[in-house]
Amino acid sequence: MSPNHTPSAYAAMLVADPELQTEAIELSYTDPHTPARNLLARIAPALGSNLYRLRAGEHELIYHDRQNLLEHGHTGTFVLWPFPNRVRDARYTYRGQQYTFANVPRKGPLIHGLVFDRAWTHDQLTADEKQASVTTTVEMNADQPYFEAYPFPSRLSLTYVLTSEGLTVTYTVKNTGEQTLPTGFALHPYFTLLGQHGQTSVTLPADRVMEADEGLLPTGRLLDVHSTMYAMFDLNQPTPVSQLKLDHVYTNLPAQHEALIEYHDLGLRVHLATSEDFTHAVIYTPAQSPFFCLENQTCSTDAINLHQRGMQDIAHLLEVQPGEQVSGFIRYAIEQNA
Repeated sequence: MSPNHTPSAYAAMLVADPELQTEAIELSYTDPHTPARNLLARIAPALGSNLYRLRAGEHELIYHDRQNLLEHGHTGTFVLWPFPNRVRDARYTYRGQQYTFANVPRKGPLIHGLVFDRAWTHDQLTADEKQASVTTTVEMNADQPYFEAYPFPSRLSLTYVLTSEGLTVTYTVKNTGEQTLPTGFALHPYFTLLGQHGQTSVTLPADRVMEADEGLLPTGRLLDVHSTMYAMFDLNQPTPVSQLKLDHVYTNLPAQHEALIEYHDLGLRVHLATSEDFTHAVIYTPAQSPFFCLENQTCSTDAINLHQRGMQDIAHLLEVQPGEQVSGFIRYAIEQNA
């Protein structure tokens, strides 16, 4: 190496993860002056393209349970596609045709998509002086599992781009079939509760929360979080996660909305910005857990059935014509006091 050559701050490489018994994609940024601003992301293509690590300095922002991930369970950041979260009675109707998830190994209506337990492929890893990136891909066709439950030939690609500002995940869904494709996309990150108890807060600028029945499925009724009756759902101001008991779908988000996770005693903030197609978000705060979830969605939970019931506006089901594609992004921008 010549004396005048400066190594790039960015790297993209395949690494062996012995704990997960698999190969992982590692994207990293090394700050030349402040190690606390170093960033690292790890994605496991063989385990559903799961973003199971996102580290800022010494802080692990994403929680994953090793055994759960090995068993293709719900941990890390798993991908929800073609329908996020629950589907009522594990069945749906689209354009007069009925479909069922009865033969898909899921727990009742908790479908959580059809690709988080699939092995994905990936393209060449790249890194330059501005970023590190990779694209992972999964197909839905007659040769793949669960096609009978969702017989719509299609392709989902995720492009991960790491910069000094954070991580952006861009999704692209292409309709490779000959009929209209109904779809919705989401990521389901498990954010670690860091620092002292009560020092992690969340802000979500949403005007409405969706009323849910006992099965946590939306009824179609929207509740005004600014009203006195439903003020307990209002997250427009920073709210300690320790005070929340939620597993709810929020909507009526501003076009340029940004959610915020703050680790107050660590001087660390995660800004969640999205493209305008992300019209819903789920907040999940299980009691006595080391994590909580903030899930950006392009549609409502059970969107396919709400759409069928004539509630297209609140469902926001994406419909893609043959040969066409839709695309959008989620950006996790990381800000810290170093």
